[in-house]
Amino acid sequence: MRRKNLVLLCTLASAVSLLATGCQSSAPTEEEIVLPKEEDESDAKEDAQSAESGQKAGGAIADQVQAPERFTWEGGSEQVSVKADALVVIPAGEGFQSYKVTGRVFNQEDYDRVSQVLIKGEKLWDRDMEAMGASNGWTIDEIEARIELYRKKKAEAEAMGEKPLVPGSETGQTYDDLIENWEALKENASKEVVTREVPAIVTYIEDVQDRAENYLTGWATVDGKNYFVSLDNNFRDDWRYANFNLYDDESNSNFSFGTSEQDIQSAEISVEEVRRKALEDAAAMGFSDMAIAGEEYLTSVSISEENDSNEAVVDAVGYGFHFTRTLDGIPVTYTHEVGGTLEGADDVPWPYEELSLVYTKDGFASFNWRNPYEVEKTSEEYVFLLPFSEIENVFQEMIVKKYEDFFSQADVKVDFEINEVRLGYMRVMEKGNTKEARMIPVWDFFGKETLRYPDMDEPYIMDWPYESWLTINALDGTIIDRGLGY
Repeated sequence: MRRKNLVLLCTLASAVSLLATGCQSSAPTEEEIVLPKEEDESDAKEDAQSAESGQKAGGAIADQVQAPERFTWEGGSEQVSVKADALVVIPAGEGFQSYKVTGRVFNQEDYDRVSQVLIKGEKLWDRDMEAMGASNGWTIDEIEARIELYRKKKAEAEAMGEKPLVPGSETGQTYDDLIENWEALKENASKEVVTREVPAIVTYIEDVQDRAENYLTGWATVDGKNYFVSLDNNFRDDWRYANFNLYDDESNSNFSFGTSEQDIQSAEISVEEVRRKALEDAAAMGFSDMAIAGEEYLTSVSISEENDSNEAVVDAVGYGFHFTRTLDGIPVTYTHEVGGTLEGADDVPWPYEELSLVYTKDGFASFNWRNPYEVEKTSEEYVFLLPFSEIENVFQEMIVKKYEDFFSQADVKVDFEINEVRLGYMRVMEKGNTKEARMIPVWDFFGKETLRYPDMDEPYIMDWPYESWLTINALDGTIIDRGLGY
């Protein structure tokens, strides 16, 4: 395609007031929970039915947009077909207001409050490369394990009558070469890891030449388990991206969506228990302005040299919680779109703010906080929202046009099944302006996409819970590209 995505995550906070559900959980969101006050039984039942549709009975926002409980429609063209049978989710509240958004870097307070909760404030350490430089930081045991691996691979190659060449080597390197190199390292290696303390000091130097000065990385050991900490404060005019990761060494940080049923069953995770833990941890870290806006099973995978097929190996299966900002109780809608897609070579990426916590059956596994916002309310007035009937008309026309244009050069048929329509905030910027943006109300249409190519026996299906296939500005009905952010 003509665009390229420069930032992917997968990667992702409070005594929260809103709880949205993921694909594996049937718990209602707080938007969907309406507790009746001093009313008779029939009124309470009617309110409960309305709550199940995602709308608060009598809510000012619901009254303004006049949306149905479910949105149903079928249509399309020869190339693009659409079937919608979707729950309509409307936040409870008096209305949406105007906000200005700017980005910021992480500060010492951010690090300290996260550290105290997730790694109990333990000191950071790293391998002392000055003391272990002769072996490139490896210990004798680690080097011997690597040598044994290469001896095994050499023997396997010879048993199959093949030359013991290292796969992918452009210079014809053999396993004997690797073994010789590692044997040389072993001569000066230490038995134990030699460590040095890493000062847990968060820095930000604007326009710094050496980007390492805005990095903080190190390890922390808590109850015998090692955790890796990485805080990248290189938030610049040409790279609007700050990221704070903390994860346990066993699970790795590469959690991504798209988990198989087999992996879910093997994970043995109590969703209720880890959800409670996520809320407790988020509250303890002080994320009172953020709420769970999505949750799902996630898988951490890696490719190991020990795996002869070079296929990805599952390191861990976790359950993740995606937190987004709330504005007067109304959440920013979460989608899988990071917001790092660029149109031109001179464009600058500014991905969306997100905070994610992931837990396995053994407890906390991964924390990711990306691009924190500074948000300023610019008006106390509630903005005008188009009635849903107009949004519906825009959707019926533009869902077909968008994907006909997108796949105009491809011989493919596209089917959409829309199962949820959600109204919430989104950060929207002007093209070329990554210094500030606005929070505006938008409608998102979630569901499943099926691509059918003539030369493929089976269709390609994308059926993940937070894929928004069309985003419509609730103020004027224009289409917003979530990848681009405008």
